[in-house]
Amino acid sequence: MRDSELKLPAKLLPRIGGMATMPSRLESLRIALPYIVAQVDTLYLYLDKYEEVPQELSAMPKVVALLPENPASSLATAGKFHGLSLQPGPCLYFCFDDDIIYGDGYVDHLAAALHRHDYRPVVGMHGAVYKVPIASYVKDRQLLHFSKALSFDVVVDELGTGTIAFHSSAIRIEPDGWLNPNMADLQLMIDAVRQKTQRICIRRPSGLLEPIAENQPDSLYRRCLVDDLAETQLLRAAMKHYPGSWCMSS
Repeated sequence: MRDSELKLPAKLLPRIGGMATMPSRLESLRIALPYIVAQVDTLYLYLDKYEEVPQELSAMPKVVALLPENPASSLATAGKFHGLSLQPGPCLYFCFDDDIIYGDGYVDHLAAALHRHDYRPVVGMHGAVYKVPIASYVKDRQLLHFSKALSFDVVVDELGTGTIAFHSSAIRIEPDGWLNPNMADLQLMIDAVRQKTQRICIRRPSGLLEPIAENQPDSLYRRCLVDDLAETQLLRAAMKHYPGSWCMSS
């Protein structure tokens, strides 16, 4: 972490967005994009499973569309972080999902939370705290859903990567090295624990975020509800490797 960059006035830092999408989400993406591009300086849009950039996306102002360099080793949902490697200089980085409406003032709200916490943590609006020891990644957690109001900031274990923001110098994120790029929430949590970067689910009113759709047939969360063994094993290994680093650690 470079303190000199963290102290750069926030008004001088570009607000950069990152999102990953795929062809089956085009309809919800069309709904979500206008709300997002109105609030950021640039949006890096990773096109998982695409062979070419749709004309409507290439023509959209502020959007930098990115195709996987190798479809066989796509970053998948972790492609939302690919813009970090392309952005010159420090920035405030905001991650988005393609099935959420981000209301007016959403990015400002996250930026204010970063300022409130001196730009050192990752902040977000969808958080989870896990039981220790853990038997199930899905079942053994307390969830703070992004659609609900929250009266105060809460330190959590995990943040949903579709609702997060961070200063680019506060944490090192390298999804190329992740065991599974489709476990972005879990992998980011482990990266943050290793680097001792706090995760904070921030106070907010209800209705700032609105789901366009939930539990779609292509949803990673829907798959996880059926079988979360891989996630559970990865989190259990992380808890063993980093004892005492979890909200419910004894």
